[in-house]
Amino acid sequence: MSSDLQITGGGAIAVDPEQMRAVSDRMAAVAARLTDAGESVRRAHGSLIAAWSTATRIELWALWATAQRLADEGEALASDAAGTAIMADAFELADLRAEQDMLSTQLPAAADRLQARIDALLDSNPELDAMASTLTSKWQRSSTAGLFGQPLDAIAWGALSMQAAVPVWILAGLLRSGTRVMGTVPSGTGMTGGAPPVVVRRVSTASVDGSAVTLKQLVTRLPGGKAQVAVEKRTHADGAVSFVAYIDGTRSMTSGGDDPWDMGSNWDLYVDREQSAAYAATLEALQLAGAEEGARVDLVGYSQGAAIAGAVAMSGRYETPRVMIVGSPAVPSLETDQTLIRVFHTDDPVGAGLTAGGPAYATGSPESITVSREYATRSELSSVPSHFRDAYDETIAQADTSGDARVKSLHERLRAEAHDIVSVERMEFQAMRP
Repeated sequence: MSSDLQITGGGAIAVDPEQMRAVSDRMAAVAARLTDAGESVRRAHGSLIAAWSTATRIELWALWATAQRLADEGEALASDAAGTAIMADAFELADLRAEQDMLSTQLPAAADRLQARIDALLDSNPELDAMASTLTSKWQRSSTAGLFGQPLDAIAWGALSMQAAVPVWILAGLLRSGTRVMGTVPSGTGMTGGAPPVVVRRVSTASVDGSAVTLKQLVTRLPGGKAQVAVEKRTHADGAVSFVAYIDGTRSMTSGGDDPWDMGSNWDLYVDREQSAAYAATLEALQLAGAEEGARVDLVGYSQGAAIAGAVAMSGRYETPRVMIVGSPAVPSLETDQTLIRVFHTDDPVGAGLTAGGPAYATGSPESITVSREYATRSELSSVPSHFRDAYDETIAQADTSGDARVKSLHERLRAEAHDIVSVERMEFQAMRP
């Protein structure tokens, strides 16, 4: 298995353009000081030449060489500063285009407001157009590295191509286009339709020793067995109450059966953007656990459960400052006060395939984290195992021990919250269609 992790803030642009411009400004300032120093040494050399008697005591050639070295270093650093500023513009352009593309469906007026800045960047440097496109295309390739690249995947694609009489590269393009549209949930998107009928019952209640303080602990609290949803009710030192909902993935590969966590619910949520039976059951479980509208509810979901978590976070029903999605078929567009923790394998047919790699723009708060990894590489016959829970458990454990500054900061915030919690009651719920 590959152990190479990529941990970023999300999207194609991993660096803040404003921070890059600040670095460019500092580089330019140092370059100017080096140039000034070179000129001062050059003037000193001229003065010493005029006083010919000093030549016996000072190596004038070394002084001249120093002046030239300072001038060369200043020129090189000034060039690097200019290049850094140009890259910052290219990063901003790529980010603005991705954001505009996302907003265009649900919030066209907001998308149009970005055009003035896009035009200003392009007017400042015509080469930015190609640079921004290259950045986005390189990110797109890396975000789906290894997808459908295993032996059985190739056979399946070839059979489908022959059946449809369409070249494989066209099928892949059609898949990418469709999933790019469906795999990112634009800002302002709400679930349509009425809530399907479900029956939700509590199947267990237990006290838990503290709240999760690592990514691995968060994901290992996902429910198993009969329960599809677990809700932890946390009581804080001041008496306030908050909740964490853990939502599992698809349980049935058919649709319309007793279990709402099936392919029918997947279709409703992913394609139709309407309330699925599993989504409705999750809201019912939260209500039964005591989470009223406006309550703080953190969310952790895997696969279909991750898509449900994203939809709940975007609904505005609860205060949802933290959302963790693992192998999700859809990526939510969260607000700047909501931290998104996204974990996906670039060769996961669900986590990367159905999201087309995810959005090219960053979503959520500045503390948001995206952890990605090519899981299967050449050790599996198919990419399908890249979606399995044990594969993600391995990746998440690596992220916890990676030493990455973003992950360390998250650990610190989780520990600070845990220190304030005096008790945790865990309730597990099973949902059925009537």
